Amino acid sequence: MSAYNSDRILLISNNPKVEIKLEAFQQESCDSYQQVLFKARDHIHGGARLLTHPLAGSVKPGESPYRSVAVSRQKGELDMRSLEVIESAIERFSIMTAHRDERQYPQQTMEDFQLIDFNLLLTGLESVTGRIEGVTK
Repeated sequence: MSAYNSDRILLISNNPKVEIKLEAFQQESCDSYQQVLFKARDHIHGGARLLTHPLAGSVKPGESPYRSVAVSRQKGELDMRSLEVIESAIERFSIMTAHRDERQYPQQTMEDFQLIDFNLLLTGLESVTGRIEGVTK
């Protein structure tokens, strides 16, 4: 895999903490976890590669309202592995959230979920880039 830095990565997220703390990266904001997955899939169909796993961590889809995914900004041929992973994530999300009302959490719990998602994304970005500079945890 070629080296990635912040100008070669697109973050797709519905997490306000990501928007604030990773402003060095180009970002697309979403309204929901599901929309994050669909936007990531759209970029993959356009030739982007998935750089972080869309279901990272042990928090199941439907438990946390936040998800952040990194894809390459550089476009190429359709990466079948990225497509398989994102399609599988969308299917898992659909199964895990079917027939389930959206959960309501207290503000502190929402902030905890933002922090979990942020840290998972940061770990993924560090593995892709080697390090992330200028990020306040």
